[in-house]
Amino acid sequence: MRAVTAPGRWVWGVSGLVTAAAIAVPGTYLITAAGTYHGGAPPQSAVTRTVTVPQPVTGLTVQTYGGQALVVTGPVGRVQVTETISYDPQVGPPAVTESVADGRLSLGDPACAESDCNVDFKVTVPPDVTVIAATQGGALVVSGTAGANLDSGGGDVHATRIDGPLTVTTGGGNLMVSGLTGALRADTAGGNLIVRGVTAATATVTTGGGDAAVAFAAAPDTVTVSTDGGAALLTVPGGPYALTADSDGGSQMVGIATDPAARPSLTVTSGGGPLQIEP
Repeated sequence: MRAVTAPGRWVWGVSGLVTAAAIAVPGTYLITAAGTYHGGAPPQSAVTRTVTVPQPVTGLTVQTYGGQALVVTGPVGRVQVTETISYDPQVGPPAVTESVADGRLSLGDPACAESDCNVDFKVTVPPDVTVIAATQGGALVVSGTAGANLDSGGGDVHATRIDGPLTVTTGGGNLMVSGLTGALRADTAGGNLIVRGVTAATATVTTGGGDAAVAFAAAPDTVTVSTDGGAALLTVPGGPYALTADSDGGSQMVGIATDPAARPSLTVTSGGGPLQIEP
């Protein structure tokens, strides 16, 4: 493939614990505007184009420097890519790189790492595709894929119906996860986190000061939640669980059955923030 050279807030109230956090993601899974520009004066021109990838694709890698990335699944035989390119007309549009090797499609805007431009990617893939994506501050939305490794560099992330493992680093952005079946590893570095409707067996969540609300739809095997001062709410069905809970002076409520000899284990530390574990 050739390079392109032309043109909620949620409110959580339990036993006096009230936390508000904003999760901002592109509405209705559509990129409706160009991503946040990271240079000096904003770009003044934009062009959009759609490409159908002729080769079979089993994996996707997206790297954008400040643009948004949206990856959704659908009943498609070929991957479809829509690129919205914003740039300074005095410089001209950047090259967008596209390549397929060993079944992995790679998309990127390396010229925008230093230039006055950014590229938003919307990609429609079959459900069996795995995703690696980094946006350097842009919002990141992934839905329906077979697994994902995501790094937004400060942007918000929304991951839904991931049928496989999910690793997410937001660098301060907010994170929302729903419908996950595989193992979860998440670090928001200060951002707020909502995880719900999850059937994963294992989860490790760190917020670095942000609030965390984690709700499982099926009993997990091992869960670790650390908020470093943020509020922590964990909801788990079943039990009993071997529980380690430490709020470091913050309010603490435990409403589940516990047994130190139980095989499923929960570790929740809030570093001074309020802590609650409920069925």
